Amino acid sequence: MDTPKNDAESIRYQGKAVEDSAWIIDFLSSQETGVLGLVDEDSPHLVTQLFVFDGEESAIFVHGARDGRAHDVVDRSERPRACFTTSERGRFIPADEPVNFTVEYESVVAYGPVSLLADPGEKRRVLEQFMEKFAPHLAPGEDYEPMTEESIDRTAVYRLDVESWSGKRGSKAPDYPGAYDIDDVRRSE
Repeated sequence: MDTPKNDAESIRYQGKAVEDSAWIIDFLSSQETGVLGLVDEDSPHLVTQLFVFDGEESAIFVHGARDGRAHDVVDRSERPRACFTTSERGRFIPADEPVNFTVEYESVVAYGPVSLLADPGEKRRVLEQFMEKFAPHLAPGEDYEPMTEESIDRTAVYRLDVESWSGKRGSKAPDYPGAYDIDDVRRSE
């Protein structure tokens, strides 16, 4: 499949835009959670999920129950559009004025049509990718029961075919005086 269109030029602050699609692929492959954005009639609907990115197919997969609002939105639409985002926060960078404080971060936003997988073999393949990503140290049949056809059937697997994406990277200031990890600050209080 073709690499999605990189919309780096759409980023307002070009100093943070990522033009390297290989970086975007690596970032999506390394992240664990993201937010799937759907439109339910005129109302936005956001769902935070574990996800798997398949770089060969330029597709993001999430899964859940075969009922609920997200399932209904995707199921009742012919080919709904969706967006997906994932991010990683780094240290906070202080400044003389609060308005100039910033944070180290990396993020990707992807856009495209979303659908529900119907083929049980395809669903099994994707669900096995989830197990490889999130439980690589465990083996089916040894550490947990192998997936049954019934469990695959009752699971909804969503596929977002990425048509375009953009990545952003905030300040990386390794020697910036005063840079701090907010979690360390909270633990020390």
